[in-house]
Amino acid sequence: MNRPDSKRLAETVSSAASMTLFLLFAVCCLVMTAVAASAYKRINENYDNTFNSAAAVRYITNKLRACESAEVLSETELLLTGNGLKTLIYCRDGELYERIFAEDSEISETGGEQLFHVEQLNLTEKNGLVEISTSDGKGGILNVCCRIKSGGDENGQSYKG
Repeated sequence: MNRPDSKRLAETVSSAASMTLFLLFAVCCLVMTAVAASAYKRINENYDNTFNSAAAVRYITNKLRACESAEVLSETELLLTGNGLKTLIYCRDGELYERIFAEDSEISETGGEQLFHVEQLNLTEKNGLVEISTSDGKGGILNVCCRIKSGGDENGQSYKG
C-alpha cells in the first residue's frame, strides 16, 4: 500500500507547500515593511513642516517681546530695535533669515543667517499688534498675534479702550 512513488510525491508536495508558505511569509513581511516606511516618511515630513512653521512663529514672537520697538517694513520683513542694535527678520525663497546691524548702519537683506524653512511668511500690523502668519506649503497655516512694545505705556503695552 505504501508505494515508493506515493512517498516521493508526498515529500514533494510537503516541500512545495513549505516553500510556498515561506514565500507567502516573505512577501507579507516585505509589504508590511514598505507600508511602515511610507507611513514613517509621511509622518516625518509633516512633523518637519509643522515644526518649522511653529518654530519660526515662536522665534519671531520672542524677538518681538524682547525688542524695544518694532516696525513691519513689508509683508515679509520685520525690523526690530533694541540695545543699540537693529534686527531685520525676513523671508526669501522659502527660508526665514535674520540679520543684525548696528543702530546707525544701513539696513540690507544680504548676508542674513538662515533660521527656518517656511514656505510663506506674512506680517501685518494692526492697532499695536503684529499678526504673524506662516504656511508650510501643504495647506497648514499658523497665525499668531503679538503686541508691539513701542508706542505704549512704561511697560511697553498699548491699550485702547
